[in-house]
Amino acid sequence: MMKAKLTIAALAAAGILAAVLPAAACEFGFSYERIDAPLGTVGEIGVRVQKDHRNCTLGSMDDYWFDAEGIQILGESPWEEVGPDLYEKWFRVSLSQIGDGYLRISKDCTKEGYEEAVLPITVLEPDEAGVWHDAHDGTYPFQAPASGSVQSFAGDAVGDGSVLTVGSLVIDLAFAPAALIGELGWVRVFYLEPSEGDIRLLLVVSETGFLRFDHLLDDAT
Repeated sequence: MMKAKLTIAALAAAGILAAVLPAAACEFGFSYERIDAPLGTVGEIGVRVQKDHRNCTLGSMDDYWFDAEGIQILGESPWEEVGPDLYEKWFRVSLSQIGDGYLRISKDCTKEGYEEAVLPITVLEPDEAGVWHDAHDGTYPFQAPASGSVQSFAGDAVGDGSVLTVGSLVIDLAFAPAALIGELGWVRVFYLEPSEGDIRLLLVVSETGFLRFDHLLDDAT
């Protein structure tokens, strides 16, 4: 059984159960059977890969691919060999879009072809006392960065993949997830306005979304 790591209280309250992961054959497994938790919830998801060939044709653990929907990956650990041909890594994630989502691991090798495993994730309406409501009402819900001043601005937004425009505010984006492309309707943004340099985005809150950028700052912890 995979040893569970700490998650915030919202995950525990959601009744998420740790899953027993397979110990034989070429298998994928997650630390949860599924996740049902409110928008803005942060927690850790573990993944294990049990290889069935000692002379595996995949030359690196980087040959295992991950993709996700409805969540943001805020950070991840390196792969660690925790047993004979048994590998484990952890993702720190934030639930970012109301609705059905997933975390998927997959591979495509010459011996067994394409294989995948999917962790179902349902992002629920936000808790009334949660971070989404604080942010929606204009209070930055996390510890403010040491450098610069946290500002807030709300209005109808449009994103083109490189720039996010909220009313009269224009923010250059280092990268833009699909959720920030097109006409977005009402959003509230929190951003860091340093004494010198460009505006740096911290958080975008919409009626159904919660997208974080604070983990991309140089002084992020």
